[in-house]
Amino acid sequence: MVTTSGLGNTEQLDCETGNGHQFNTLIDLLRTRSLHQPDKRGFIFLKDGETPSGELTYQDLDKQARAIAAKLQSLGATGQRALLLYPSGLEFIAAFFGCLYAGVVAVPAYPPRPNQKISRLEAIVEDCQAKFALTTTSLIDTIERKFAEDPGATPLQWLTTDNIDGDAAANWEKPNCDRDTLAFLQYTSGSTGTPKGVMITHGNLIYNFSLINQCFQDTPQTISVSWLPPYHDMGLIGCILQPIYLGIEIYLMSPVDFLQKPLRWLQAISRYQVTTSGGPNFAYDLCVRKIKPSQLNSLDLSTWKLAFTGAEPIRAKTLDKFAAKFSPCGFRREAFYPCYGMAETTLIVTGGLKSAPPIIYNVQSEALEQNQVIPARDTGEIRSLVGCGRIQLEEKIAIANPDSFTHCPEGQVGEVWVSSPSVAQGYWNRPDLTKQTFHAYLSDTKEGPFLRTGDLGFFQDGELFITGRLKDLIIIRGRNHYPQDIELTVEQSHPALRPGNGAAFAVEVDNAERLVIVQEIERTHLRKLNVDEVVEAIRRNVSQHHEIQVDGIILIKTGTIPKTSSGKIQRHACKNGFIDRSLTVVGEWKSGIDSIESEPEAKLAGDNQNNLLNLSLKTTNNQKQTTTNKQQLTNDLIQWMRSYASDRINSQIIDERRTIPPYIVLDFGNRGLLGMQVPQRYGGLELSNVDTLRIMEQLGAIDPTISLFVGLSNVLGIRPILNYATQTLKDELLPILATGRELGAFALTEPGAGSNPQAISSQAVPDSQGGWRISGTKSWSGAAAWAGVINVFAQNIDAQGKASGISGFVVRQGTKGLRQGPEALTMGMRGMIQNTIYLENVPVTPENLLGVPGKGMDPAQDAMMYGRLAIAASSIGGMKRCAQLMLRYATARTISTGRLLDNPITLTRISNLTAAITATETLVSQIAKFLDRGHSVPVDPYIVCKIAGPEFFWQAADHLVQLLGGRGYIETNIAPQILRDARVLRIFEGPTETLTMFLGSRVLNSSTELEEFLDKSLEAKPIATRLKAAALEIRDAWVGRSQRSDSKNSTFSDNTTAIRWAYHLIGEVALYAVLWAGVQTAIAQNPTPQLHRALQWTKLNFEQTLAQALTDTPAKSVVMTPNQTTDLISSYIETIGDIEQTLAGEDYELDSLFKRGIVTEKIPELNITNTPSAAPSAA
Repeated sequence: MVTTSGLGNTEQLDCETGNGHQFNTLIDLLRTRSLHQPDKRGFIFLKDGETPSGELTYQDLDKQARAIAAKLQSLGATGQRALLLYPSGLEFIAAFFGCLYAGVVAVPAYPPRPNQKISRLEAIVEDCQAKFALTTTSLIDTIERKFAEDPGATPLQWLTTDNIDGDAAANWEKPNCDRDTLAFLQYTSGSTGTPKGVMITHGNLIYNFSLINQCFQDTPQTISVSWLPPYHDMGLIGCILQPIYLGIEIYLMSPVDFLQKPLRWLQAISRYQVTTSGGPNFAYDLCVRKIKPSQLNSLDLSTWKLAFTGAEPIRAKTLDKFAAKFSPCGFRREAFYPCYGMAETTLIVTGGLKSAPPIIYNVQSEALEQNQVIPARDTGEIRSLVGCGRIQLEEKIAIANPDSFTHCPEGQVGEVWVSSPSVAQGYWNRPDLTKQTFHAYLSDTKEGPFLRTGDLGFFQDGELFITGRLKDLIIIRGRNHYPQDIELTVEQSHPALRPGNGAAFAVEVDNAERLVIVQEIERTHLRKLNVDEVVEAIRRNVSQHHEIQVDGIILIKTGTIPKTSSGKIQRHACKNGFIDRSLTVVGEWKSGIDSIESEPEAKLAGDNQNNLLNLSLKTTNNQKQTTTNKQQLTNDLIQWMRSYASDRINSQIIDERRTIPPYIVLDFGNRGLLGMQVPQRYGGLELSNVDTLRIMEQLGAIDPTISLFVGLSNVLGIRPILNYATQTLKDELLPILATGRELGAFALTEPGAGSNPQAISSQAVPDSQGGWRISGTKSWSGAAAWAGVINVFAQNIDAQGKASGISGFVVRQGTKGLRQGPEALTMGMRGMIQNTIYLENVPVTPENLLGVPGKGMDPAQDAMMYGRLAIAASSIGGMKRCAQLMLRYATARTISTGRLLDNPITLTRISNLTAAITATETLVSQIAKFLDRGHSVPVDPYIVCKIAGPEFFWQAADHLVQLLGGRGYIETNIAPQILRDARVLRIFEGPTETLTMFLGSRVLNSSTELEEFLDKSLEAKPIATRLKAAALEIRDAWVGRSQRSDSKNSTFSDNTTAIRWAYHLIGEVALYAVLWAGVQTAIAQNPTPQLHRALQWTKLNFEQTLAQALTDTPAKSVVMTPNQTTDLISSYIETIGDIEQTLAGEDYELDSLFKRGIVTEKIPELNITNTPSAAPSAA
């Protein structure tokens, strides 16, 4: 295909409007509109997608922009990047132009939803080095809190723009900018990879405006409406900036309002006699599916002259269906305007003739799979392609062979290359990728530079046809298959499948490509989903239409398929989610594709493992035989451990000698207990979550110290490497760690940073070799002195010497600069060494990284989160052991009133203990099963398990000692060691008080995830509603009391203190609410007497804890202020003094004469006589 250039006189269209004004920048553009059309309405926002609720004239917009700009300039923001996080409305437009007016590079992004993580926002902030974030007063608290809650988030200076005084506009100073000045960063939607910041200049925008107008042929009389998101190129450039360029009026509505009720879009077109509007293919498809025939009578679409469509594959069937359905409303098929563009070209590249209908070209599917374009015959499979228009103005497009970089001949599919003034300047701060993508040259003609779009296509009679994405192309047995074709076939296979929400991709197994389908299920079919029927329908349909075999089908929950911020399906993310098993699976089928490794990019970056609070592990639903074998293996291991505990373990000796005997470590390693979830190919057991936690429970009953050691090896030592290390490191370390040939350790805590990892002072400073040097001190690192591998976390220092997040590294024992410090003499868990680590300029390379630089809290939090579940399981084992000992003693011991077991106090305590065991065990088991099914579990249930397990275990140990009386104080009677060991579990992986307050805060402020878990996963909506109401009631009660006159001098009179106390109380209530929900769900499946008793126990404790939280107890009046507390306790020195023991203990210091490097003076010879009294004295 020869290189093709567009036609047209750019001198007449570029930067020119009907008023004859020319613009070099968007500042000039808006200032001119404000000067010549001050009262012209530019934007009208439709609240709920229907009612006008606000408008902006050009003069209003100019004044607001100048005021915002003046504020930014006063903050020294000129030249910096600013993140824009705005809800749908007019505030975003003013903020965007405020940035332009201030010389600030705007970075539009969508604010996170209440239950959404900020990982993508964090990636954007880190990539563009944003210093400022702009938002509204209605969102500031929520967004700021989300960033504050994430320990890895980059600090930002926040600014609300909707409350800036308009008079500040007088202080604005026009920045020095021209066509080449960077206007904003458009972060790509990332449908095939990690989002990247596209650098758009004022010149790019002005030229693209003229190109759009050349295509659309809009006039000053044009009226438009848009629901497209303003943080996406089509919504921002096409529907906010382009109308200003034209000087026309546009109605805006929220994307959510459109998605909830697509009729609103068409009603707005009808009501306001709109002439130009559009959206991606799915929008038209949604209208066809959701708008009822009875609603058509109210629509008049006759004024709709141009209905643009693009941004995703355009389907001929969608155009046909829409035109057929809405032609009675006056819609003309000729109004459809397919076009082509992308963020890297600012927006548009090609468009057709406005007056002509869409061009449909039918080709042979089989030939297209071989990259050949052959017109369709009467027989055989046909692919209908929609033309995306022609080249306009100064555009230049080549169809190139993506491998040889040569022109493709006529009739052959190749990669679309673009040269145009619209082509952006590259990707922000990515020079190598910019050169690769934006500076391509044809090897046969030396033409260039071109932008490599990554899209596949061809020209036919001057019309551009796009066939798919280069990275998405599926090649099986030498034939090309376009994923969008397969996805369309899949969604039409069964009514349970949700249209437009599926992804087809290939995975490599044994050096061959295998087809996998990920597909959402309609919400109405979730409860009664017939997985086998749906799978069979998909396999049959794909085989019939595409002559290929499907090797994997993953059916996922409604609304969970990975999408870009603009709503595109992320096939790349779906593939990674399939590989790392992080999709929210409701059913699946596989055929020989169980052992699939992550792609190199995902292995290094850990892109799909940043959702710390939604852990998902391997599911084996389709391999019943494998599951049965693993369950039998677990049963055998548990029987072996019980026998081994009787014959080979002496907990008292382990405790006294403060070490676990080496033979236990070797035996456990040989049995696979130190690599329980490590894949079998590395020598691990590859156990499910259910089986892993069963083993942890058994170990907790045998010896809490050994259980802690095994948990540390599996969770803190191995898990970060298994989930986040590079493939090279996995291949090297997992085989030796899984078998116990070396041990793993975890080094996060520091003397000045316990439960707050953000406070760590250890630093990883870049060196000249492309790596880092780590310096710092780590304390209380379990088994670090024994470990061959230590996961170390440090502040990541950038090239400017500033901290940019926390990075995780794998450091081998023996690395230069790594030095083991003294061991801590702990109260309990004595057999498990806890020691200090000194990091003295320790060298590490990118190969040592866990995940990506600055995101080390991802692997750390992931490990600690799962560790909380493991601690809970171990605590259950300890609780059961306490119950056994209590029963054993109470049965045999007789007191004055009779058998101790018959005493009501004894019975009450044991009964409460068994109810607590049942409730906690039920929740832990449910979470494990959810994970094994691939379901997501939020952070809250993990926290409940971590609080409940150790707290109830501690109560059990304390009651055991009390029940034994004097015998409970004797070391040989087991109870004292259990008490000491249980105590630390209330501190490890988050102290109970910290976690309780955090849980209460989440219930009150971020309860969506927990509500969803209680409502959907546990099917306990009434409990979720009850908990939310209780939380609000507690908050109102304590905040209200802080404002009463009788609380004026109370500690709780301070509103901050009152709300923190409310968080704590809400957390205590939430603990029992979640346990209650878990037990209630279990009863529905298996109504046993134990569960019914546990249900009554959890409900009773919920109500009692709530009642106590709401009671204005006298204890409140006893609580002193910090100053009062300090004064009172300081006065105790008068009665007891201030004692500090200084008598020296045992001397462990090596005599100086035995130390290396001691320089001694020559000792003079002694003059010894033979006189008996002249004997030498002792040295």
